[in-house]
Amino acid sequence: MNSKIKIGIIGCGWIVEKAYLPVLLSLKDVEVCAIFDNDPIKLDEIQKEYNIPNKTTNIYNFLSLSIDAVIIATPNNTHKYYTDMSLNLNKHVLCEKPVAFSKKDIESSINISLANRKIFMPAFVNRFRKDISDFGKMVSLVTEIIEVEVIWNRKSGIPRPGTWITNKAVAGGGVLIDIGTHVIDIGLSFILDKRIESAKMTYKTTDYAKQKGAEWNNNKRYPQLMMDVETYANGEVLFSNQTMLKFNVDWAADINEDITSIKVVGTNGIASINTLFGFSNNFVRSNIEILYNGKSGNKKIRYPLKNTFALDAFSDMIKYFVGTINEEKTVESLSISDGIHVVEVIGQLYETASVS
Repeated sequence: MNSKIKIGIIGCGWIVEKAYLPVLLSLKDVEVCAIFDNDPIKLDEIQKEYNIPNKTTNIYNFLSLSIDAVIIATPNNTHKYYTDMSLNLNKHVLCEKPVAFSKKDIESSINISLANRKIFMPAFVNRFRKDISDFGKMVSLVTEIIEVEVIWNRKSGIPRPGTWITNKAVAGGGVLIDIGTHVIDIGLSFILDKRIESAKMTYKTTDYAKQKGAEWNNNKRYPQLMMDVETYANGEVLFSNQTMLKFNVDWAADINEDITSIKVVGTNGIASINTLFGFSNNFVRSNIEILYNGKSGNKKIRYPLKNTFALDAFSDMIKYFVGTINEEKTVESLSISDGIHVVEVIGQLYETASVS
C-alpha cells in the first residue's frame, strides 16, 4: 500500500487533542480524514484547530467515509461497540485501553478482525517508550523471573474528577483500570506463563483524592457524574509458574512527586527502572534511571527527565500501527493477546477486591 493511510478518529477528548492529533499530523504517510464525537461543540473546536476535512456526530456517516483505519479514544464502555462496528465495516482499529471489559468480549472482536482480515490493536503506548525498551534489555539479564513489582503513584493525578473517568458504570473502575492498566501491561510483558493461580487486591477512595484533579487535564465544561471508583489500589497476582506480580497505583498519593517504577527480580539479579509515565508535571528529580545489579555485574542507563518519551511513544505506536497495515513492521511485535491478559488480570483483581 503506497498511498497514505486514511485515518478517522472516534472521540475528541484530551488524549486525542494533546497526543494523537499532533503526532498524526506530523507523519507523512498518514492522512487524518475525519473525526467523530457526540459533542458538537468539541467537534467544531477540534476540526477548526487541526483543519480536519470531515466531522460528524453520526457514527454511521463517519464509518461510511473512505477511511482505512480508525483510532478509538472514547469512554471505556463504548470501546467494544465502536471496535466491532469499525471492524465489521472493514476498518483497521487502534483502540485505547481497555479494549473491552472481559476476555470474552475481546475474543469476539478478534474473531471479527480475523474474519475481515483487519488489524485490531490495543493502544499500549508505554510499550513504545525508549526507556522501557532499554529496560527490557536489562530485564533479559536477570534470567528466570521470580517477581515483578510495578508502581505508579501520582501526587495529584485524577483526570477530570466527576467525569466519566471516575464513574464506574462508564469507566469500568478507577485508578486500577486507568493507570494500573499501563504498568500491569508492562509487568505482564516480562512474565511468560500468564495463567493466573490467585489474585488479591485492597483499595480505597480518599476524600483528598476527590479534590486533587490533574493540573494537566482540567476540563470543567462537562456535567459532573458520581465519583464512585477507587483512587488507590494495591495487590498481587500469582501465576501458575509461581511468578508473582505486585502492584501499587494511586491517583493522589501523599508524596512530593509522581513516581513510575518497575522492578524485576530474577535468579541472576535485579533490574529496575525509575521513570515517569504519562504527561505529568509533578516531578523534581532530574533523571530517569535504569539499573541492573547481579551476576552479570552492575549496569546503569540514565536519561534526562524532561518527559519527552510520552509523545515519542505515541509516534512510534502509530508508526507501528501504520506499518502493520502496510506489512512493514518496524517496532517489536505487540499482539492483541496482550490486551486479553491485562483484562483477565484486572478482572480477577476486581473480583477479589476488598476495602483497605
